[in-house]
Amino acid sequence: MLMARKECIENSIYLLSNNIDIQMHLIEIFQSIQGEGPAMGRPAAFVRLAGCNLCCLGCDTDRKSSFKISLSEIEERIKGKRVVITGGEPTVQMDELSQLIEMLHNRGKEIHIESNGTNPINRRTLDLIHYAVISPKRGSNFHLDYWCAKENVHIKFVLGKAPWCWTTDLLQPILPTLDKERVWIMAYGTDRDMQGAREAWDLAMQMGINYSDRLHIRLCRR
Repeated sequence: MLMARKECIENSIYLLSNNIDIQMHLIEIFQSIQGEGPAMGRPAAFVRLAGCNLCCLGCDTDRKSSFKISLSEIEERIKGKRVVITGGEPTVQMDELSQLIEMLHNRGKEIHIESNGTNPINRRTLDLIHYAVISPKRGSNFHLDYWCAKENVHIKFVLGKAPWCWTTDLLQPILPTLDKERVWIMAYGTDRDMQGAREAWDLAMQMGINYSDRLHIRLCRR
């Protein structure tokens, strides 16, 4: 048993040492405060990965300004304990993403990830994540049953008029079937007025679930 455990540790060290120079497509790394979801108000390093398998009207990610960077360079740029991996859609680089998450976990980081939920993350990798915030886009294949079965996964529905956003009428029959403690309603908005926030608040109150604001939008921060 001890021998097997030693071999497992040695294999992990070997894999990690050989994977740190694998490259990922990155848009930016920056320090900020999480403005939405279950970790709202907490400081974090944001790792914004490039690439997405969807094309959502009004997306706030610049798809053009990406570059390649090694896992070791990503780790060097991260300050503090908490890391939010976002995009784009992080899971379009799934193999590299899994290796990045394992490396950051081994460095003692608290890992959060934001995803549209269309690509399931394997259980071994998901277990290393503190919070996975899945924001399903209307009309996409987002595997709701898969994500809801994972205790560290929170589901965030965006309410709005864009074609990929949800409406109150669409959400009312869905929400009662979900774990209310891990479901969030957030209004779509790219300006500080957040005109749909009251409707999102009212729906959250009506259904007894969590409301998420967008503090970085309200305060004109990133």
